[in-house]
Amino acid sequence: MLLFVMRHGHAEPLRKSDETRALTDEGRAEVAAVCRQRASELAQVKTIWASPFVRTRQTAKIVAETFDLPVEIQEFLTSETPVDVVLDALMAADAQRFPLMLVSHQPLVGTLVNGLCGSGDEHPMGTASLACISSEIWARDCAELEWLQHRP
Repeated sequence: MLLFVMRHGHAEPLRKSDETRALTDEGRAEVAAVCRQRASELAQVKTIWASPFVRTRQTAKIVAETFDLPVEIQEFLTSETPVDVVLDALMAADAQRFPLMLVSHQPLVGTLVNGLCGSGDEHPMGTASLACISSEIWARDCAELEWLQHRP
């Protein structure tokens, strides 16, 4: 099964709350560029799960509109969520939902990618970075990083 993990695009500076930070024009352009560069791979995605924060919902919407996909807001996909919570959700998800895409934040996306692949902190996840991971079981050290695309 394939899992795509994306960090949101570049967002505006923190003002009132982290949850309400929106993408900048640069962030929107980053996400759109990554979608163009990985269009053939992303065309496989069946469902997008996104964090409830504004910038991740906006990122997911760009991907969803590009590939005509549904977006499901998942309250657990915030930056400080323990990786095991995400792994449990992935294991509980119906196999028919894969390839699945997660859109979230650091440090969660980096910890998830590196934890699944057993790679320490080898694979950085900058804004609009997109990882493709394959596995038959969603557990630590049980997946293979197929590729990692950073923003142009």
